[in-house]
Amino acid sequence: MSVKERVVASAKRLFSERGFHRTAMADLALDAQVSVGAIYRSFASKADIIRDIIRADTDGTLDELRANISAVRSGTTRGHDAIEQMVLEWASPQQDDALYHEIVAEAHRSPEVAQMVTSTCGEFRELLRELATLLKPGLTQAEVEGVAELLLACLFGMGNREFTAPTLSPEQTAAIVTRILLQGVKAE
Repeated sequence: MSVKERVVASAKRLFSERGFHRTAMADLALDAQVSVGAIYRSFASKADIIRDIIRADTDGTLDELRANISAVRSGTTRGHDAIEQMVLEWASPQQDDALYHEIVAEAHRSPEVAQMVTSTCGEFRELLRELATLLKPGLTQAEVEGVAELLLACLFGMGNREFTAPTLSPEQTAAIVTRILLQGVKAE
């Protein structure tokens, strides 16, 4: 594993446990078994480490979304099934949930991190717009934006459901939420 990969793996764990500001570079170096100098040769700042964390985790999710959209476009998957799978993935507890909350909190304090989150959301919106047009051809541009916004808000909200003491399982949530969302769009 490269120095960058070790630092990112350690940062994910320590930022989740301690938070961004309570994790010193020395602690990160010790956990990653590298020198502080090696960290600064690979990353200019903690924000750069966050960028790599966001990129690594987001790339996989975006690839899954692209594959789902491609399957809907080719007719091998119904839009309903693609959305239900996305909702299920986001509604299911994730190991990195604390880390994502830490990143969002840092985005409120740091314009640089906020720009990273904004850019990532832009990538999601672009794909969700495409999905919206596949779900319901003929939507106006404003309606496409609205559907993309609703899907994005729904997915991000699902990532926070562990704080709400949900009574439905992730599977039940995904099935019901998808049905209600698609009734609103009047799409299959």
